[in-house]
Amino acid sequence: MQNTVSMEMTAKSVYLIGVSDTSNDPVLVTIGLQALKVGPLLLATTFLCLVCLYLMGLQMVRRIRRQHEKSMKILETEKRRLENEVAKLGQRSEWLEAEMHHRVKNNLQIMSSLINSQFSFTNDRIGKETLTSSRHRLYALSLVHQKLFLHPAGTEIEMSCCIKDLVDYLVDEFNKGTGVQFEMDLVSLKIDPATAIPFALIINELVTNSLKYAFPGDRTGIVRIRLLSGDDNNYQLIYADDGIGLPEDFDFYASGSLGKTLILGLSRQIRGKVTINKMNGLEIAIDFKIKSSSPGILRYADE
Repeated sequence: MQNTVSMEMTAKSVYLIGVSDTSNDPVLVTIGLQALKVGPLLLATTFLCLVCLYLMGLQMVRRIRRQHEKSMKILETEKRRLENEVAKLGQRSEWLEAEMHHRVKNNLQIMSSLINSQFSFTNDRIGKETLTSSRHRLYALSLVHQKLFLHPAGTEIEMSCCIKDLVDYLVDEFNKGTGVQFEMDLVSLKIDPATAIPFALIINELVTNSLKYAFPGDRTGIVRIRLLSGDDNNYQLIYADDGIGLPEDFDFYASGSLGKTLILGLSRQIRGKVTINKMNGLEIAIDFKIKSSSPGILRYADE
């Protein structure tokens, strides 16, 4: 068997290899020609498929990107809407809280006015003293709510300012003028209303006791109020006057007076420990501890 291989260059610069066989075997010749004809077509088809896949992938990426941008715009719009809703709810909450404290303060002032009106129908001394004491206690409560009305957002009260305002009011009420001097050394103490209300009432009872009993007649003297801070949120309220003091046989803890009962009861309410010193007048120390449950707000240590 003799084989003959020949190469011919066509007009399109494609080499065609002819194979001839003396045996005139058509199978071998057919296979050779088909292989030469299919190879370039397969490459071209593959290239076109890759181009189509690339274009399809690029189109898909663009579609996904547009959908992502559209979703981001929707999310951004929803975020702004929710932020506006939260801001509106916050403003409404502050307004409602301020309105609540304002109404409570007004109701307390109405009660105080009713007590003042009752004076016209009370003739005995004890009755008038009782009504006066009740009015002072109502003022201490209304003072706390007034502070809350002025600063409703933080729901906290600066007790140093509250103590000074309460002392000024009671000095005017008892008409002591310059006869009794008040010296105050107060650290900054911001507390929540649940603590501020009994704290203000304690100050009211202590100052009332001094102005009413410690300096009879034209006796002059000094009242010292100190609010000290210690370690680990420990605080101490020291109240002292150089008045006539308590009788030697007077048992403060066993006394049945309303003022003493309120001082001890309210001190327990703020988890305080009361210490009495009857040397050179009267000194009452209340040790208490509070903790911070949120920034700027102090609460009871064991709540």
